[in-house]
Amino acid sequence: MTATQRSIPMAVFMRHATRASRTLSALLAAAALGASPGLVQAQSRPLTLMTWNMEWLIAPADERELRAHCQRQQPASDERAVPCAPGRKPPPLRSNADFEALAGVARRAAALPGDVVVALQEVDGPKAAGQVFRQGWALDCFTPRAHPQKVGFAIRQGVPYRCNPPLQALDIDGRTRGGADITLYPNTKNAVRLLAVHLKSGCFEGALDREFAPCGKLRQQVPVIERWVDARVREKQHFAVLGDFNRHLDRDARLAAGPDEAAPLALLDAISDDRPVGAVLYPATNKQVYVPCTSKEKHSRYIDDVLMGQSLRFATSRVRFARLPYTLEEERRLVSDHCPLGVQLDNMAP
Repeated sequence: MTATQRSIPMAVFMRHATRASRTLSALLAAAALGASPGLVQAQSRPLTLMTWNMEWLIAPADERELRAHCQRQQPASDERAVPCAPGRKPPPLRSNADFEALAGVARRAAALPGDVVVALQEVDGPKAAGQVFRQGWALDCFTPRAHPQKVGFAIRQGVPYRCNPPLQALDIDGRTRGGADITLYPNTKNAVRLLAVHLKSGCFEGALDREFAPCGKLRQQVPVIERWVDARVREKQHFAVLGDFNRHLDRDARLAAGPDEAAPLALLDAISDDRPVGAVLYPATNKQVYVPCTSKEKHSRYIDDVLMGQSLRFATSRVRFARLPYTLEEERRLVSDHCPLGVQLDNMAP
């Protein structure tokens, strides 16, 4: 890689302050992550790719019905139920004011530059998503799962797209989550394939071969993603994998995947191994300062991310990191334990 090709992250964030005047601000990195050398600057729009885990987003009537028949354990993928295990945090029961606060975040996302697409996790399909993403959005390509925690997309109206078959193989045991698959700008030179994921929770750090059940399940999911990535590279498609990885990828990146592709020891090194040539992924959060979602958040590392394929990363003239933390007014409501995160890709929309 030449010096001109290296990504030089210089993100400068405007953390939301206590003043009400910043309630409409969106966090964008103040400087580009890098530019593709020799790219002709076309007069086209940016493409903004975001991911948002919405923490058990369920329409109110459905939420009340599900709570009345909750289960003491986490339901399987084919079960239409929510858990109510003693000692565990229950799914939030949101009011109209809570949904309005979430809708305010969606409006800020809609105001981001160019064509905006949001990968959604923990959303009970288009009906639930419509409580938050109101006018001007297409809510589509959700995974076909009875369980309320589905994966799908919110696409700004006017953005051409095609739903692809979901990546059901990610549901490795009938209790984990499949992936949602979409193509933006289909049948054009700008086509971008996206895989939205919500991987097994619990194995945030360390080698995947340690004796801890969540790590074993995540270890089984990684080869499924690798096969998807390799297929896109062979097809010479622009692509990205985005969502909730439930993994601190900055630390995972220090680990080697090992020689066994069927049983990798790390996530990122397995799916970004340049085999076939071009199977290299660029995390949006690489070298980015952690921006908390709320003023009281205690996390210090990202688990949500947008992993840009090499061809997509260098097809754009500039990449900017984006984060939408909650305002002080919003964080007083039942919003989500995640907030939107993503990238703006200049000159990618036709």
